Parts: sequence; C-alpha cells; structure tokens
Amino acid sequence: MEYKDYIWLLHFPEKQIMISNVGGNNSDDDNNNGDDFLNDRILNNNSVELKYFVRNHINNNRGQGQMPIRIMALSESKLLYPEVPHSWLCDGKLLRLLDAVHPGNYTIFQDQWRRGQPVIISDVTKRLNPDLWHPDSFIKDFGDVKNDLINCMTGNIVPNQQMRKFWEGFECHSRRLKDEKGNPMLLKLKDWPPGEDFAEMLPSRYNDLMSVLPLSEYTQRNGRLNLASRLPECFVRPDLGPKMYNAYGSAMHPNKGTTNLHLDISDAVNVMVYVGIPKDGDNEEYIKEAYRAIDEAGCDILTRRRVREKGELPGALWHIYSARDADKIRDLLNKVAIERGARLEPNHDPIHDQSCYLDGALRERLYKEYSVEGYAIVQCMGDAVFVPAGAPHQVRNLHNCIKVAEDFVSPENVSHCFHLTQEFRDLSDTHSNHEDKLQIKNIMYHAVKDSLSVLGSALIKNSQKNIEENEEVTPIIKTELNVDDV
Repeated sequence: MEYKDYIWLLHFPEKQIMISNVGGNNSDDDNNNGDDFLNDRILNNNSVELKYFVRNHINNNRGQGQMPIRIMALSESKLLYPEVPHSWLCDGKLLRLLDAVHPGNYTIFQDQWRRGQPVIISDVTKRLNPDLWHPDSFIKDFGDVKNDLINCMTGNIVPNQQMRKFWEGFECHSRRLKDEKGNPMLLKLKDWPPGEDFAEMLPSRYNDLMSVLPLSEYTQRNGRLNLASRLPECFVRPDLGPKMYNAYGSAMHPNKGTTNLHLDISDAVNVMVYVGIPKDGDNEEYIKEAYRAIDEAGCDILTRRRVREKGELPGALWHIYSARDADKIRDLLNKVAIERGARLEPNHDPIHDQSCYLDGALRERLYKEYSVEGYAIVQCMGDAVFVPAGAPHQVRNLHNCIKVAEDFVSPENVSHCFHLTQEFRDLSDTHSNHEDKLQIKNIMYHAVKDSLSVLGSALIKNSQKNIEENEEVTPIIKTELNVDDV
C-alpha cells in the first residue's frame, strides 16, 4: 500500500465515500463492480521510440502502476452505477455527470479519476446568481481598474488597459480595441485577479462559486480529499485560485487558441459561468463557425448532437491528453520545430513554454505518428471540466466565455504533482514555472503526518474498546464456571 492509499483510508474511517485501493493496479473494487477488465474495453497505448525529446532525469515510476484508460458504454455503466445520472462522451472515454449534487457522484468519479481521465459535470451553475457573472457586472465593479490584456492573434501583451475596454468589447464587437492595422483584437484577460486572493477581492462572487462547486471534498479549500488543506496555518498558502479566465470567442480563427497547450502541476476544475455572442454580430454566422470548429476538432457524434439538437450554446473547445502521453507530445513538437528550422534551446520545454496550439494538422500527426488521441471536449454553459495534474491541455473559446478555475491536490494524482515539481527544476531560472509554488513536499509531509495521527487515534480507541469488552466478559465467564473471585 502506498502513502496515498493510507491518506485515503485514514481520513475516512467512517467509509462514507468509496476509498478502497485508490490508484492500485489490482483493484478488488473493480472485480466487485462487474469485473472492469472483462466488461470494459481497454485502450492499448503502443510504445513509440522518442527521438527528439530526451528527459534530463529518469523517473523510475513513470508509467508504472498506472491503471489503463477505460472505455465504457452506458449499458455497462448503468449496471455498475444504477443510481447516478450520467452519460459517456468521447466514444466512451469521457464521463459526464448530469446531476452536480448527486451523492453517488464520488464513486463513479473516482473510478475514472484514478485512471488519469478527465471528467465533465453539467448544470453546475444553475444555482449561481447570474447577475454577479454578467459582463455588465464587471464593468460596474471593475471598469476603471487597469490590467494587462493579451492579444490571442499575436500573443502580444496589451499593457495597462482599463478593464471596461475589454468588457465593452465582450458584448459589442464594434467597441473592441484595435491593433496597429485597425483590426479588432482577439483579447483575453488571464489569471485575474493577479497576485490577489479571489476571496478577498471578490467576496460575493467567491461565496457564490464555492456554494456550487461539485465534489466539495476535492474542490473546497478545506476538503478532506484536497491534500493542500493539510498545510498548517503557519505556512504560506499556495495560490490554488480561484482564477478567472475571460476571453473573446475565436470561432472565426481556426488556428488560434485562447490558451495554448500546457499542463498544470495540480488538479483543476474549470467552470463555465457565462457564454455570450456580441450583440452587434451575425449570430447565425458565429454559431455556424462554432459548429464547424466542433466538427473539425474530432468531437464524437454525441457531443455534436448535444450542441445542435439540444440547443446548448457551446462555449469552449478543449483538447486534453493523458499525462502518460506528455513526452510523446514533446517529441512531436520538437520534431516540428526542427523541421521548421528552429533551434532547440536547452532548459526549455515545448509544453511548459506554452508557445504552441495543436491545430488539426498537428493533432493528426500526433495520432498517426505516436498513436496519441486526446479528449475533444465542448464546454457549454454550466459545465465543470476536471483536468488531472500533468495532463497536457489547450483551450479555444468558440464564443465569448467567462470561466473560473479552482486548483486542488487529490490523493490519486499527488505523485504526478511531485514528479512535475522535479521536472520544473530543469527549466531555466527565468522560466515562470521554475519554482515550486505548490510546496508539494510540505503538503505530502503534513498529509501523511495527519493520516498517521488518525491511525494512531483509531488504534488507541480500538485497544480501549477491546479492554472494556474483556473486562465485561471476564466476570460472566467466572460466574458460568462457578469460580470464586480471588
């Protein structure tokens, strides 16, 4: 049993949440739930020799002990989880939970999460206050505040702009800031508020968001399955959010991503709280281009039906890849850079540099040359996307989106967090990810310390119970044997 298994078992002595054999390779739970290895179709990830990426340090545990990716059919999963409303997207690889507050969500979520697979939960925001998350609300509260913007067309920073200029362009295309050629810029406001605690700067919105975040044992700051909550108060708290990701839609620009390919050192849940189309634009043309983007992105038929037949306005297009495929993606990106005449710089990383968006041609090469296929996910209003630590991912807003993300550290992925911290040390000293901002070693130490304390208390309690039972039984035995007290 690994340390992360102890953390699970010891923090839930009452076993209110299914916790057995988390992350194990031989799961009794799998066998008890209908024998996953018989009922599930398992992806076979063929090994590929990497010629353009060499890891600076060897991680002996890399790829070992990982459970295979699982593909499910609804007819199978309904037998295993009959009470939980759910469906499957991405040809059975992506779990979609339909009731954000159902108490049975933990069991089916954990069965996917421990395999390193993303999960989407719908209708998360139906209990949010919509007035707090409308662009007009941000103009009213923060319109005069200055902040840097990013032009997604060029990647250039547009410094020190009043935020009302961004938000007014959010709703009205003609009011967007223009570049030197007079073209409206495709802007985003990333990681806002910067360097400040969301809870202190936006208290009403923070409370509103926290009241609806699903799987609160993972996503709340004090959640029992959020290992970051184990850091004592005397430590500087790692910045796990929430952070807002606000950007214009880029459906008209198929090769431009809103957020380039990258990976995060911790787990994250990203909630879509607003989707909109400019009021002065051609709505039909915007929607048509969004549908075209979804079709060309490799989305499965159920996803395409969802946005067309059920009328759900698509907000963002995600491509998420398994953490175990990260090095293959690096190898492809380095190969492409060499083909284009670039020089590979030492102590830099093609994923951590966040300089690339995998367009259709690159995604096709990734599949053909490396047998790597990701999850093409459409995030609609109210959807919460759960992204495992270490999973490379990129985002393209199809329409104007306001998203809020909260990071956490789950027991299932804590080993990924640790190895990513080691990986970041190989980056150049000037790289934004060079430092260990997560304090993962401190988190692990105090999580294990708390777990051992719980175990010690349980052992003492159990010993006292046995002594008391023995004291009660002894006089009865003596009486039945007619033995006088000595």
